Amino acid sequence: MGKARSETPSVVHRTISRRTFCEAGMAALSAQLLPGMSFGFAADSAATSSGAAGLPTLDELGTGWLDCGLLAQMPSLHNFHEMAACAPDLVGVNFLPGGQLYGDESGPRWPIYYSLPLCGMTIDDRSYESTNCRWFAFQAVRRSQVGDLDVVTTNRLVIEDTVVMWRVKFTNNGVTAKSFHVALTVDPGWRPVNREFIGPGEIRATSDKWKMDYVYRFFDLPQNKTDGQFAEWQVSVAPSESREIRFLMHVVEPGKPGRSGLTSEWFETQWDRTKAEWENRWKSAFTPHNDFFSGNAPLLVTNDAAIREIYYRSVLTLLVLLRTNLWSNRTFITSGERPKGVVFYWDTSLFSTLFALLEPKQMKEQIKLFLEQDPHESAVIVFKAERPPSPEHLEVPAGWDLRGYAANDLSIFRLAWSYLVVTQDKEFLEEKIANQTVLQRMRVLAANWKKLRLNSTDQLADYGGALNLLECVPTYINKVPSFNSANVWMMRELAGILDENGDGAEARQLRLDADVMFKAVMTLYEPGKGVWASLHRDGTRVEMRHCYDFATVGHFLAADLPPNVCREMVDFVQRELLMENWMRAQSQLDVAATISDRPDHGPMGAYDAWPAVTVDALCRLGYWNIAVPFLRRTQAAVYEGVYAQAREFHGVKRRERDAPVRIAQRQGCMRECTGGGAFAETVLCTLFGYLPKLSGTPELLNADTPRGFNGELRHLRHGTKTYTIHSGDAGLGVQIEA
Repeated sequence: MGKARSETPSVVHRTISRRTFCEAGMAALSAQLLPGMSFGFAADSAATSSGAAGLPTLDELGTGWLDCGLLAQMPSLHNFHEMAACAPDLVGVNFLPGGQLYGDESGPRWPIYYSLPLCGMTIDDRSYESTNCRWFAFQAVRRSQVGDLDVVTTNRLVIEDTVVMWRVKFTNNGVTAKSFHVALTVDPGWRPVNREFIGPGEIRATSDKWKMDYVYRFFDLPQNKTDGQFAEWQVSVAPSESREIRFLMHVVEPGKPGRSGLTSEWFETQWDRTKAEWENRWKSAFTPHNDFFSGNAPLLVTNDAAIREIYYRSVLTLLVLLRTNLWSNRTFITSGERPKGVVFYWDTSLFSTLFALLEPKQMKEQIKLFLEQDPHESAVIVFKAERPPSPEHLEVPAGWDLRGYAANDLSIFRLAWSYLVVTQDKEFLEEKIANQTVLQRMRVLAANWKKLRLNSTDQLADYGGALNLLECVPTYINKVPSFNSANVWMMRELAGILDENGDGAEARQLRLDADVMFKAVMTLYEPGKGVWASLHRDGTRVEMRHCYDFATVGHFLAADLPPNVCREMVDFVQRELLMENWMRAQSQLDVAATISDRPDHGPMGAYDAWPAVTVDALCRLGYWNIAVPFLRRTQAAVYEGVYAQAREFHGVKRRERDAPVRIAQRQGCMRECTGGGAFAETVLCTLFGYLPKLSGTPELLNADTPRGFNGELRHLRHGTKTYTIHSGDAGLGVQIEA
């Protein structure tokens, strides 16, 4: 992993799996959510709507006060270049600009980060941990009560910079004046070299480990003597009044002069600019012809508060993970804690339609890079500051060669397909990818399953071992229904593209091949049980009680399945996977459940995209009456901010239907993840039924079926035109916008 950071090419392929980041760790704490904890849009009081509502503010999308003792992850900070993670105390901020933040599991709340040394604070010689915290896209807030003293720390990251800002506010809630001693330490527990006090209000230290100098500048100058390690204040606060200490930390090259101009006035300007720029980019994301994105996300207008919140938090997840300092300056990295620029194909494909709507220009450039790669090589691609040169010829190993994720063929095909059908950019099919065209590369992806057969007579592909698939489920291996059902879809969609190109004979053959594969996939169904089996290389047939088979078969093959199979599948999911406010990725009755406990794919939680794609499959199978109410209930699970790698059930009730839910940290789960874009994708493509094809006006999924949801989706772009889709009591309707 360190090697990936130091290599010089602009894009580096690594055989990085989630396992690399998710090493074995401690079990979840047996804690429970406080009774009566409120979820949903939360400023200081809950937001309500008397009618249809559109774009929420970033203040609305902030959280309420959270009990830190019940969390596994503290709030994060993002500024479109970097991520920082708050420590559980009142002032510590884990920050390592340009590097990998996640170090190792030790939590909850105290994971080991690869960080510059933390600062610390004492009040009358005692340090305090935060009791409560709040998350906003533009800031993080921590709080603790010290007797009658309310201490609140607010942090912001300067936009696209390496500066962390602090405001520490002391409020006296008592009836008498309070006087206390405050000390800020630059590096508690660390011994960097060359620590020195530089003039009034500034301390500089060198991190020998990371070869960076970090400089603290204090604007409310210390009243006591500073010895180079401590900045000290004697603070007096009258009843019902407040005092504040402001300071920042900026990063410079070792031995180089520090930045000038970092005055109190600069601090206040950047403090306000940080929120203002976040708000501008948030509004731009939903504005046609804005000056930041090359497209826009559709505007959802509805009085359904739960679905409104789910949709907008899903889009906000992508903005949190947007990076503008890579060669593609609109890159949605998968998570902020990983090495800089890491993008998983699989996660990115889960919001492929939204990607094509919001940022078609850079999506196109990224897809061209993806199509240059061997999809069987790795799980990720690493974006650097410069794009690597394109190869002259594409060469891939012959024979069974799966070294990365089984999902890559589908993921890259899906991204290319979404770009094509949303933008209607048919010329893209003829653009060159080395010595091939885009269309030829899509042919390769749709046929790559043939390389993964164990022998030429097999009708199903073998997708390798656990590390190629779900990583933590040892029995989910080899011939699985999920990606084989995706092969059916890819062949059929490629056939549609070929029909448009006049290649009717090849299209007919692809459809025949798809029909044969569909029949082969059905041999993996367990009749009467609603679940699917994997077929291992030794001939063993293992029953799999996992959401991913349901989601993929339900999405790609819903129209092919007999009604009794649909009903049995839904009964299984409703009985064993859907919980009160979230779901289990794997049933507790699965034969491998006891040895598959990782929050994203095991029985004690779910990867954040899985509820969204499960809702999609439920709808496509015809069970809207189950899907939409469950989707609404998942609103309760996003009370910590935006979408994560996984949410887990925790506490003594973790095996029960109404188990409390939180963002997971154990086994390397990251605080935010672009897979959460799948919720917006489900709202767009399932609830509003947007089914783009390569020609004509947008088609709508089951337009005559009422969703049990009313609202409008405005400014949805299809080709060069924009549309509004209405969902009402009679189903869906679409009209072109002026």
